[in-house]
Amino acid sequence: MFEINGVKVKRGEHKQINLPFTNLASGLELTIPIHVYNGKEEGPTLMMSALGHGDAITGFEVIRQTVEQIDLNTLKGTILAIPCLNPIAFEWDSRNTPIDMQNMNRAHPGKPDGWFTDMLASVITPILDYADALLDWHSAGYGAAINYILTSQADGELGKKIKEMAFNYGLEFVYDGKPAGPSNQYAGFLTDYMISLGKPAIIPEVGAGIVLDIDIVKTSVRGNLNIMKWMGMIEGDLILPKEQYLIKERPLLRPKKGGMFYPLCGPEYLNKWVEKGTVMAEIRHIQTMEVIEEILAPCEQTVFLQMRGFMTKVQPGDYAYIVGNLANAEKRVN
Repeated sequence: MFEINGVKVKRGEHKQINLPFTNLASGLELTIPIHVYNGKEEGPTLMMSALGHGDAITGFEVIRQTVEQIDLNTLKGTILAIPCLNPIAFEWDSRNTPIDMQNMNRAHPGKPDGWFTDMLASVITPILDYADALLDWHSAGYGAAINYILTSQADGELGKKIKEMAFNYGLEFVYDGKPAGPSNQYAGFLTDYMISLGKPAIIPEVGAGIVLDIDIVKTSVRGNLNIMKWMGMIEGDLILPKEQYLIKERPLLRPKKGGMFYPLCGPEYLNKWVEKGTVMAEIRHIQTMEVIEEILAPCEQTVFLQMRGFMTKVQPGDYAYIVGNLANAEKRVN
């Protein structure tokens, strides 16, 4: 028997539990759904969550395809799946919560008497007490693509376990270094709160709002199954790439000028690398139509972790690329 929030779920049973949250101004009652998949046999508990950012939809599909493959008769342990952490942001296709324009993945553990997003986070974070490990999906929105593992460092055995979890997920690239800006601007990650509880957590940064040559949903579902194998929840060997890299240098590139963005390195370059100085993209003035800025590859071997995939409008300071330096990355051969 697995019990969460006062609701009991029998072994071999799947049950959806709707966490009560609040009423909106319209009177609509807002709840947060948790799917509990309780295996026939005892074992650890893995939590999967997605759509903390309302435009990061890929994680929803990855979770859906994963749980469809689970056989409760052979599952050892429990899966807690929250396919939509922030239903208001999803409804508006917005990275931030439209009601207060707060970023939910900067709000954990939340505050019951704070902004709407703080209140929402305070309902979600207690669920982590039931889990032994966390996979929290984030992804790219319309016109962009992303594919790597992001996590944070920790001391001692926990740090080793987090890194082991990150590599065993099975993507080619892992980053666990400093954030792209001041640390206080990146506080409040759901995964960091899980780590503060002494438990491993990683962020599969996986998703695309463009057509790719690779099936990143399929590889991410495979990653989920890898983690379940690693945790002893299902049988089987891990499926890993021949080579994996721990990225130590990860520049985030933003245009200094707004206009029309033209990628010269298209979607086929995701997880591929180019030499330093390669023109990755151009910005053209919307009135003169002239090139007013070029975005150049900053690293000796600049590998694309996130990219804009086709012609789009950009404002100064928008995300353009997240890249890594393959030249000084730590290589792992499987």
